[in-house]
Amino acid sequence: MTPNGLMILCAVIGSGAVTSLVSWLLRRLDQRRSLEQAIAESATIRRLELEIYRQSLFLPTTSRMQHEHQLDAGKAYTERGGNGPGHVRCQQLEDDYRHRLDTDDWNYQRQPHN
Repeated sequence: MTPNGLMILCAVIGSGAVTSLVSWLLRRLDQRRSLEQAIAESATIRRLELEIYRQSLFLPTTSRMQHEHQLDAGKAYTERGGNGPGHVRCQQLEDDYRHRLDTDDWNYQRQPHN
């Protein structure tokens, strides 16, 4: 570092600019954590999440990838307290996936087993 650069660095550190910058960054992180916590604790957000997962569960299954996504959505749905028809649909999807896995049948054009 050049002598002029060192003098500038010392002036910045000595002026409290670094302290101000660090304080500002810490305040921003606290605000973000507070916002994330408020979102996580929001009953409205939880209801919206459940509705999105439930809608995903009841879509017609057309591929293995979608089936696996629906299984993941079902797991999240039940973990967040979803029940009723969504819970029944999760069980249907799990049973159908297990059957397709056992029979190596991934053709979704055919009707699911009964």
